[in-house]
Amino acid sequence: MRSRTTRHLGAAAAALLGLALLAGCAIPGFGGDDATAPTDGTSTTGPREPATMPTEVPSWLLECGDRDKGDRDESLQLTTLDLTQATWSMPAGFDEAAGYSEDNPVETLHSEWIAEPTDPSQPSLNVINIVIYTGVDWGDLADGCGRVPLAAVEEKLARYREQIAAEPLGEAEMTTLAGLPAIKQDIGLASYDYIGYWLFTETQLLHLYCQWTPSGDQAVIERGCGDLAASVVVPGA
Repeated sequence: MRSRTTRHLGAAAAALLGLALLAGCAIPGFGGDDATAPTDGTSTTGPREPATMPTEVPSWLLECGDRDKGDRDESLQLTTLDLTQATWSMPAGFDEAAGYSEDNPVETLHSEWIAEPTDPSQPSLNVINIVIYTGVDWGDLADGCGRVPLAAVEEKLARYREQIAAEPLGEAEMTTLAGLPAIKQDIGLASYDYIGYWLFTETQLLHLYCQWTPSGDQAVIERGCGDLAASVVVPGA
């Protein structure tokens, strides 16, 4: 859990009861866009000999780039980019919030960023956050194409949920963050509710979440959250 000298803020985590392939679609199942296969396959020829093209489709291309819909619906395509290099912009009407710390990280904490509304100002715990974790371990569940079964994703996020005593407030959706496949879901805790985004690699997690209390203005937080999510950039995406 996050804590401050005089106030507490929940950890960046939550759970999925199910996942969806397209933004706004309910469960079951989701997956990223079809993985883009490498195109290296050129051959070396003599100076006057025309280059030749391969006559067979490589096995890795069939496996990673030519998946059928059923396969996509049962696995999550992890991004291969470095999420620790992600950048974002401060939404209008917000400023960085000092004095918060993460005392219940769900993975190895790499960095955290918190901002609070200033125009108009809001009560404590009405904030927007980006937390980046490393040390995510999928074990042998990730295949050679960087896909993990949805059941494994659900199990991992269920562990996060149990750790912070959170519960889902609606069905999970597949959306994009920085142009990459991401999970989105509304989550409830004892003191506040929040919108959460989860973007995974094989070893990293970028969790963006925006929370409001019963005494806060949900519309103000949702506006800042939308602007924040739209501003995230991951180099290479």
